[in-house]
Amino acid sequence: MSSISRTSPTLATLPVDMVKHITDYLDIDSLWSLACSAKVFMEFVQDLRIRTGGYQLDVQQGSYRINLPAIHYYYSHFEEDDEYLIDSMDNDIKDFISLFPANIDVLRIDPNLVNHFDRFHQECTVLSIGAHPIEYCRFKAEICPTEQLDLLLNSVNSRKGLALNGPKPLVTENKKIFNIDWLLIRNATWITPEFIRKLKNKVVFLMGTEALTEKDINEYLKDLKTGKIDNWNLQVIGFNTGFGRPRYDREAILAGLDTVIATDQIYKVVDYDKRIESELFLGTSSANGDIKIGRSFDFTGDDGIKVSVEFMCPTVTVYIWNQEKDLDKKTSTKKRGHPEDTNGPAAKKSC
Repeated sequence: MSSISRTSPTLATLPVDMVKHITDYLDIDSLWSLACSAKVFMEFVQDLRIRTGGYQLDVQQGSYRINLPAIHYYYSHFEEDDEYLIDSMDNDIKDFISLFPANIDVLRIDPNLVNHFDRFHQECTVLSIGAHPIEYCRFKAEICPTEQLDLLLNSVNSRKGLALNGPKPLVTENKKIFNIDWLLIRNATWITPEFIRKLKNKVVFLMGTEALTEKDINEYLKDLKTGKIDNWNLQVIGFNTGFGRPRYDREAILAGLDTVIATDQIYKVVDYDKRIESELFLGTSSANGDIKIGRSFDFTGDDGIKVSVEFMCPTVTVYIWNQEKDLDKKTSTKKRGHPEDTNGPAAKKSC
């Protein structure tokens, strides 16, 4: 009796529906390994358009980390050579996005890579340079010249947010910082009254503003009241003197503004995007864009729009209640979407 040998079935020979059922149970690492095993699987995984949420890319001197918070996945790589590190990161993130399409939500870059800023050419929602000074307490922080910082700001396309964290002052008057939606500047000792009048941002938080006096902020508020501040986009702007620094004098800041006390108000951030929480852009926490103002000093501008001034420890936060104006603008303009909102089915979470 003759026997007939049969080849064992493989993923390549299984029906597409069956393969898809199998891949539904695979995590990112397994899908990656599958895609790298054969071109047919690479194309198959790409066609699935796995929804992974946005990427967070953290590039430090000596290592980088590719993070997908929505599915609790990360990949890290260590490399002592800075140039090789950045080139490897660039290749890896391109490969990841090719297989699992999504935006880079946050790109964090170590200012100690200042001599290699010309090698960054990514596109992201939020660009964050540096970190809180405490994170550099064990390392030497390099000085970042304005020319090199401008090189980075011009080569990376940050669509919504820019955080200049330091730890040393990151000084620039690059045109991008005046127009981006969300702006955070730590170590803002170099900020002048003229500088804040140039801002066209929606949300601004300045830390280490002891160089700005109560008179400077008072005059800014008076100009805001009379319409001399040419920023119709502004929603929130905060001034923080810094940890251990003297608080601003409330009476001096409010002088001549004819304010009234208001309590327990809820301020709603227009066009709230959860990625604004990736840095301290708002200066406080919010509940999906709703900010509770316990006690504030309010006045009405010449344009009829209410302004609230809140004092919380070393921070003075100014809220402009222009939501109705922004809602009117939305009815006449089409809002652009983001690719990650239509990236297909969700991937299985990786432990």
